[in-house]
Amino acid sequence: MLYHLAFNNSAQANLVCDITNGNIVLANKASCKLLGYSKNEILALPFNSLIEQRKGTLKTFFQQKHNSPQSGNLQNVVLKSRKIIKCEMTAAIFLDKDGIEKATITLTDMSKSILKQITIDKKKGEIVAENIVIAKSRQEKIDTHKEKIVKNNINVALAKSEAKLAENNEWIKQIAQASYDVMWDWDIASGNIYVGDSIEEVFGYKVKNNTVDFNQFRNCLLREEKKLVEAKLFTTLDSSDRSWQDAFRFSRYDGTIAHTNCRASIVRNEKGKAIRLIGAIHDVSELQVLENRLERKIHPAGDDSEKFLLSAKLSMDVIWDWKIQSNEIFIGEGYKELFGYAIQNNEGNTADWAKCLHPKGKAQVRSSLQQAIASSAIHWQHAYEFIRFDGSLAKIFDKATIFRDKEGKAYRMIGVMHDVTRQSLNKMSTEDLPANKKSILVDKIKHVITDLVHYSNEQLQTNFSDYLSQQLGYDYTYLANLFSEVEKISIQAFIINQKIERAKDLIKNGELTLTAIASKLHYSSIAHLSNQFKKVTGINPTNFKELQHRQHPVAEDV
Repeated sequence: MLYHLAFNNSAQANLVCDITNGNIVLANKASCKLLGYSKNEILALPFNSLIEQRKGTLKTFFQQKHNSPQSGNLQNVVLKSRKIIKCEMTAAIFLDKDGIEKATITLTDMSKSILKQITIDKKKGEIVAENIVIAKSRQEKIDTHKEKIVKNNINVALAKSEAKLAENNEWIKQIAQASYDVMWDWDIASGNIYVGDSIEEVFGYKVKNNTVDFNQFRNCLLREEKKLVEAKLFTTLDSSDRSWQDAFRFSRYDGTIAHTNCRASIVRNEKGKAIRLIGAIHDVSELQVLENRLERKIHPAGDDSEKFLLSAKLSMDVIWDWKIQSNEIFIGEGYKELFGYAIQNNEGNTADWAKCLHPKGKAQVRSSLQQAIASSAIHWQHAYEFIRFDGSLAKIFDKATIFRDKEGKAYRMIGVMHDVTRQSLNKMSTEDLPANKKSILVDKIKHVITDLVHYSNEQLQTNFSDYLSQQLGYDYTYLANLFSEVEKISIQAFIINQKIERAKDLIKNGELTLTAIASKLHYSSIAHLSNQFKKVTGINPTNFKELQHRQHPVAEDV
């Protein structure tokens, strides 16, 4: 009797069914309310009539849907009004006193929960769409700011050039070293182009005396774009324009393709003839990826910091977003690569950041930050020393925008930590190392290169210069100078020679096509492989393959 009272007055909709014939034998008040039937009406119905699109007996249904006596799953339940609602159905099978197999079935209305989730999902979708717009807007501001900096640098260079055209290029070298764009100065008459040191970091080329020939630049343009780029350039030079800009693809040293924007000021003589171009070329490959992803709205739904996940990958700088009230900081992915600290879910706090400040400057940095927040300033910037995970020091230039509410109270800061250590390092001299140790270090350089070229198929996730520095613990410039001094060839030339040696071995082996070999050695195309192969061996890969076939016809046939 007590069981019956508990069953009848339960807040959950409960039914008892005879499994053998599918009839409903008991129904409580909650089930009548949920389904819209009176108790007598429910008892006159087979259980099948309550479930949409179900075939077979009740026993078969439980055998198919439930591997254990109790389990839950969503079902479309048909109400008396013919309305269909989603219910979670849980069943427990038992034998009654007469040994007849029956089931107690509990129905839980999930329609409100589902509707609530749909509302949540819709709201999230609106937030994601808004975040995409904000991210794109912020990126446009960043690009505008970068363009202004480059333009100012070019204007400074142009002013100095026009005033003292005959002087050396020391002034543009200083600008080039302070920029992550590749600054360049083209003397049209001689065809010589001075390029900044950053060309190695951005595109992988080690340029002797920072000077290249115009034809070398042309060879880095893609064949299908070369004529168009040159036509636009020379048309501008033949006009009276004082500036030129274009966007084109550019071949990096490792064979990959960079998407670039290039802009320059044109210096003209008294007759209006163009005699010099001073400009900057900027690698926007990752920016293009960001734009494409924003356009396709391939962006994970999430909280407010999600919009920075894409922009945080735009550079080696560390982008951060600090919610001042909650002390939550979103930290960009460059943090681990630059400083060695692992972060979970891109989250941090000011306490962890402060621990890494060098003790001698910690108080000054914190005071500067607090004063900026307390004032009405909308920008903050500071230079300080930051302790990396390995204990070494990084020189940081940190700058941020401060967001304030209507009352002027700071509630958020978004900024960039820029590691300028490389710009301040004094280049080491190869004379610092004894002769016997020079030879040992050169052998180590060869070993790293040989191991990478001949025994690894993995594509490096960083520049080779950074990889070599990490492996050997020396500045790359120092290693490159040492290698050239001892071996009388550059590191890049040694790498190319090793890649060609491996290509020859793979051709002799005969298992791979030339296209597959080019891919295996990380060339951008078979044409790129062929050009390097011919420069080193004097013949192209196809001729080399035919020569091997003539020299070893039996082995080749076998």
